[in-house]
Amino acid sequence: MEELINYFEAYNSEVLAPYRELISTKEEDGSIYPPYIPHVGKDYSKYGILMYGMAQNISKPWDALVKKSRREKVMQMKDAKKYTDIAIAPYEVMLALAGLYIYAKFGDVFYKFQEIHESIAVSNYYKFSLNNGSDINPNREISQHMCAELYWSENDKLASKELQELKPNTLIFFGGRHESAIKKSAEKCIKINDPSWVLQGGGGHLKNTGSWYRDCDDGTAIALVESYLTQIGGRYLSKTEALKIYLLKYFSDWK
Repeated sequence: MEELINYFEAYNSEVLAPYRELISTKEEDGSIYPPYIPHVGKDYSKYGILMYGMAQNISKPWDALVKKSRREKVMQMKDAKKYTDIAIAPYEVMLALAGLYIYAKFGDVFYKFQEIHESIAVSNYYKFSLNNGSDINPNREISQHMCAELYWSENDKLASKELQELKPNTLIFFGGRHESAIKKSAEKCIKINDPSWVLQGGGGHLKNTGSWYRDCDDGTAIALVESYLTQIGGRYLSKTEALKIYLLKYFSDWK
């Protein structure tokens, strides 16, 4: 891991200077932040599960990040002791999915997000946030602003380095143009719908009469979902029933 940390710390972020105006993770003088190492839970090796979000999607760095040294910026996720320290918007939903996956495939039961956090690795595939007043999706929307090839290739290179280091058994990720690169890097790759889809209504699929609804007679799975729903906050609080259907659909797929 030390070799990966050193590689990320030494990475020349100015390669991405053409995107400087769109990249939000930068110093006041415009210097672009270095990429960051994934969080790796202390029990990661037991299951070998790596989860990828998309990007941090922040309009500007929060104060605590601004004050960090270059190495501390590289280590911002690696050093996240608590799951609440991970700056990925849908991380709580990702933890719920990971908990259900671990139960479905290994039979181990974790009711608390902190336990799951300590059992997986997680990062964003894209290490440099994009925002021009609103979040820019690095998979699709960046090409509406400028040629995306350099941005994509640099992030692909960084992800390839961390995948070589972590060697995940299972990689759970949101779909996108990076899917083909990801599928070369793990024994099992699982593409999931970005949880923001739940917030957007799920296209009518997340109803008791919708195509994603699954009957579930596994009492433990239901108890896990009920526990997870009490730990998921923010905008998902008003989407409890849709989120339950979303989670149980994936559990049904994995079981």
